[in-house]
Amino acid sequence: MQTFDPVTEDQPHDPDFPASMAPLVFVNHGCRLFGTMFIASGEGLHPVIILLHGSPGNETSFDLAHVFRRQGFNVFVFHYRGCWGSEGDYSWGNLLDDTSAAIDFMKSETVRTKFRVDGSKIILIGHSMGGFSALYNSLPRDEIKNAAAISVFDSGSFGEILEINKEIFDYSIQTIEPAIPFLKNTSALKLLNECITNKVEWNLLNHLDELLHKNILMIGAKHDMIAPVELHHIPLVGALKLLKAPDVEDHILETGHSYSDKRIELAGIISNWLNRIKW
Repeated sequence: MQTFDPVTEDQPHDPDFPASMAPLVFVNHGCRLFGTMFIASGEGLHPVIILLHGSPGNETSFDLAHVFRRQGFNVFVFHYRGCWGSEGDYSWGNLLDDTSAAIDFMKSETVRTKFRVDGSKIILIGHSMGGFSALYNSLPRDEIKNAAAISVFDSGSFGEILEINKEIFDYSIQTIEPAIPFLKNTSALKLLNECITNKVEWNLLNHLDELLHKNILMIGAKHDMIAPVELHHIPLVGALKLLKAPDVEDHILETGHSYSDKRIELAGIISNWLNRIKW
């Protein structure tokens, strides 16, 4: 039984099965995707969290990965095609597809044997576009019962807004431009047009029936200028609660999109949620 607080305390050292981390590469559509596996201490197989960063991935949430590993979870953080050295071209469609490939990779015998991963117990946790990917990729997979989104960027509902509001479209071009040098073979215009093209399929409000059967944690930031809670968080949470979704927990913190001054509180909320999940 856990006798320490993984948010603020280190775990006891296990000399036979110590906590560790390792570089990890997997291939999707012929492209090598680079990542890091955080390996929990202790003998036997461990549940795994796929921790998904946003776009372009300045915040990888490694601080959260260390917390979750101390809590007994293996954690896999990786970079999507076309960003931070991973091969291939960057797009938000590829981001979603790469997440699906990462789920399959975590179920492989290679990962099970080498990193003591229980591929039958996978949790998706993501920030921004990673939060959208976490929820979206849980939809077709009955085995993914638990998903958490931090400042979810509901790209489909945003696509509907972009299509009819040129002022927001032009402003969004400006906000995305600083990320483009970190991404391969894309542009702010391409990424926004992806949202418009996929405005129906990528709108999480069109997938409420599937989300109702998931255990969902949603955390928003009151001062978020990238994924304002009024557009991305509150409508989805409100719709799920209106339908009396049995397992939806939400929080709005007094911070901005990167949660730079609320990392401990953020870690604590997710850690407590992980303590209550059911397989």
